[in-house]
Amino acid sequence: MELGLAGWLFHRPILHERTMTQLDLPAVARDLGVRTIELVSTFFPSQRADYLNQLRQAIQEAGVRVRNIAVDMGNIAHPDEAVRRTDLEALKQWFYVARAIGAEAIRVNSGPGDDAAALERIVSGYRELAAEAARAGVYLLIENHGGASADPQNIARFLQAVDSPWFRTCPDTGNFPGETWREGMQVMAPVAFSCHVKVYQYSPDGWQERVGRDGQVHRYNLRECLAVLKAADYRGPLCLEAGVGATPLESARTALDYVRRLWETL
Repeated sequence: MELGLAGWLFHRPILHERTMTQLDLPAVARDLGVRTIELVSTFFPSQRADYLNQLRQAIQEAGVRVRNIAVDMGNIAHPDEAVRRTDLEALKQWFYVARAIGAEAIRVNSGPGDDAAALERIVSGYRELAAEAARAGVYLLIENHGGASADPQNIARFLQAVDSPWFRTCPDTGNFPGETWREGMQVMAPVAFSCHVKVYQYSPDGWQERVGRDGQVHRYNLRECLAVLKAADYRGPLCLEAGVGATPLESARTALDYVRRLWETL
C-alpha cells in the first residue's frame, strides 16, 4: 500500500489564499514522507514549456512522481458538436503536458447527461481520448466526479464500451451519491489506476460522515472501500484528497496516518 497526496487537498492555499503554488507541492509531499502526488489542471498557470520545465525540475528535486493530472475542463458530453470538438482537442493537449512532466495519467470528467444521446457522446469522447492516450503513452482515467459518472452503472457502461487498456479508473471514496459507494467501488476497483481518499472523521471502524451542500448527511465506510481495493489486488496509490485539520498540512499529517492504520487492519 502506497500513500499519495492529491493536489486538491491544497486548493485553498493555491487558488484562493495564494500562499503557495503548484511548484511547492512536490516538496510539501516529500516533507510529509510521501513520494506520489496528483496535480490539478487549474493549478497550472500555463502550459508553456518554461513553466513545465520548472515543474518537472521541482518534481525531480523532491524525488516524487506524478501519478495523475486531474483535468477539470472540457465537456465531452456537449450537444453542440463544434463546442465538443474544441473541448476534445483541448483535452488531448493534457496528455502531452503529462508526458512532459512525467505524469502517468490524466483524469477527464464524463460531463453531464443521462439520456441515451448524451451517454453515446460520452462513450465516443472517451474512445477518441483513449486512442490519444495510447499514442501518448499516458493513461486516461475516469472518476466518479458528478454528471453521468455519478452513476456506477454508467461507469461500467463506459468501461465496457471503450474497452481499452489505456482507459482506467480513479475511484473517489467520498464522491459516490447515497448508498451507491459499495457498488461503485466494486465497478471501479478492478481497473483502478489511482484512487482518491476522502477523510471526514477519524473513526476506528472507518465510517465517514459529512453534511453536503444539499444539507443532507452523506456517509460511507472507508475501511470497506479499502477492502474492496485490496480484494481487487489494487497496486496504485491511495491519494489523500480531504482530511480534518486546521490547515491542509495538518489535515495531511493526521489523515495519512489514519488511512495507513485503517489499511493495516484489513
